[in-house]
Amino acid sequence: MLWEAFGMKILLVDDDKLVRAVLADILTDAGYDVVETGDPQKALGLLDATSPPNFLITDVDLKSTMNGFDVAIGAHCRCPAIKIILISALSADHTGQPLDTRDRYLQKPFTGARLLGTISQLVNAALSP
Repeated sequence: MLWEAFGMKILLVDDDKLVRAVLADILTDAGYDVVETGDPQKALGLLDATSPPNFLITDVDLKSTMNGFDVAIGAHCRCPAIKIILISALSADHTGQPLDTRDRYLQKPFTGARLLGTISQLVNAALSP
C-alpha cells in the first residue's frame, strides 16, 4: 500500500511477524493506512522514497544492527513532524536509551485501545497551540 491512500498513514516496524500482523489489523480496523516491515533499513528507505507517514510505530529490539531508537532518530531527521511510538517488552528505563520528548513509549503487552489512545494523544498534542 502506498502513502497516497486517504486518512492517517502509519509505518509499522516490528521484526516479529505475528506481532506486526496483530498491530496492523488493529490499526487498519481503526481506519489507518498501514505499511509494515520487519526491516529497519527498509523502513527508512520507505521514508526516503515516499511522502512521509503521519506516524511511525517501531519495536525497540529489531534483531538488527539498528534498533527502534535508531529508526526513530533516522525518521526524525527525514520527517521532523513525524509522530513516533516505540514499543518494547522492556520498561522505558531499562532500554538504556533516552526517549526523545516528541516520542511516546508503550510497554508490551498493551491493548489495542491503549495503542489507539496513544495515537490520539499525539494527534491532540500536535493540534494544541
